[in-house]
Amino acid sequence: MSPCPSPRRRPTGRAASGFVLLLLTAGAAQAAPPTPGDGLFISPFGEPFRSRAGLADWFSGADSDRDGSVSPAEFRADGLRFLARLDTNRDGRVDGFENTAYENEVAPEILPQSAVFRSDRPDGGGPAPRARGLEGAASFGLLDEPQPVRGADLNYDGKITVDEQSKAATRRFALLDPEATGRLSLSVLQARLQAREAPPSGFVRFFRRRPD
Repeated sequence: MSPCPSPRRRPTGRAASGFVLLLLTAGAAQAAPPTPGDGLFISPFGEPFRSRAGLADWFSGADSDRDGSVSPAEFRADGLRFLARLDTNRDGRVDGFENTAYENEVAPEILPQSAVFRSDRPDGGGPAPRARGLEGAASFGLLDEPQPVRGADLNYDGKITVDEQSKAATRRFALLDPEATGRLSLSVLQARLQAREAPPSGFVRFFRRRPD
């Protein structure tokens, strides 16, 4: 009678430790969320640009005449272009369903349950955005608007019209151009973004003012 085959031996000692470490490393690599300035930029209108040069990519598209600056008209046109992209049923406005689709499919990183807002960051790098007083799209952009699409809903009826988006563009341009020059330059916007990303330290965080 032939002996029963022995069950497969599990790795022990160093082999087991190495195997577990490999699994943990792979899991962490898959779960690591994007971080501000590291692969994601959210435009003033809520459009995501997933690259290290996200701000420059957005700026290049908004600067339609390629003169190195974005005018109020170009800024407004960029906002209306993105609104039209979200208006999937082509009725001239973005409704609640389209807004939900934006949050879940276009820019899910801005949702509160996104891994990027967890304090126990899977990637182990840097504080969660909320530790720096930032939430939602504000964590990846130039303005303190956690949800820029809903932020254009001036009458709070759950729909964003072309007129509301145009008015939001005027307001947002003024925030980005506090000196009222009538132009937005890439270098100034890059400096603004870097200032927003810099984490405050010690007591400074209680008194530090970030750009709006």
